[in-house]
Amino acid sequence: MINFKDFVSGLNQSQIENPSVQVTSKVSAHTLFLKFDNRDVLIKASYSGAVDPWLGSMCSIVSGKTLSQMTALAWKDWDETFKQDQTFWDFKAEKAENFFFTPLELLKAGLDSYRGREYLYKDTEALICRCYGVRENDVLDYIRTTDDPTPEGLATVSKAGMGCRSCVPQLTKWLSIHMPKTQTHHYKEKTRAHWLLEIDYMLNCFPESADWKMEVKSFQGSQVSITFDKDVSQPEEEEVGVRLQDFLAAALDSDLSFFLIRKRQRSNA
Repeated sequence: MINFKDFVSGLNQSQIENPSVQVTSKVSAHTLFLKFDNRDVLIKASYSGAVDPWLGSMCSIVSGKTLSQMTALAWKDWDETFKQDQTFWDFKAEKAENFFFTPLELLKAGLDSYRGREYLYKDTEALICRCYGVRENDVLDYIRTTDDPTPEGLATVSKAGMGCRSCVPQLTKWLSIHMPKTQTHHYKEKTRAHWLLEIDYMLNCFPESADWKMEVKSFQGSQVSITFDKDVSQPEEEEVGVRLQDFLAAALDSDLSFFLIRKRQRSNA
């Protein structure tokens, strides 16, 4: 059984001899080593650099996985792997903001290099979403040509943020920085992009979020629409809707209203 405290102590902080691929982060100076078998199944992963529990734990989580499984890796995999590990939850509560970037970004770069897609990292223009090759100018072009830029709108036109999602905080920050400073794009002194990032994070903390496949659909005025995709009764939908309103309003802002919207019609069977 994997214990998160082992990664806090430096588990998987070592080099692999003859790795299939290795990539280094210029920001954190960490190097990720990946070694695959002849069927593209990961045999072993490790890293060098300062001790990083997120990076070390990722090396264990991806061990034995295929390329497609590794590509689909998301932060929810950590929650599932360590759901009974209090050390993990304590560490996540304290340092969750450090999680999003280094591990998944390094993994994505390593998988791209292994697949022969190094060209994604050689363009002089900064790359924001590696999953779909979205760069800074793509984001700026979207902002210039759209009346109400949102992370969802950007995802619709470019698929940015729809892969491993490790770039979502950076995309949100870019939209926040470069959007015109009008009231349309703000709510209570914060950009709507910033609010959407916080709402999305807290929504994923709501107990029924994953099972109901909840997603933020829109944020207009002080009203936030959240879709779900699960066949439930009307009373159950209303009960969860009330709890969701109480949960998100308490965590974010009591003046915000949250509405559950069914993605598909309820089955009569």
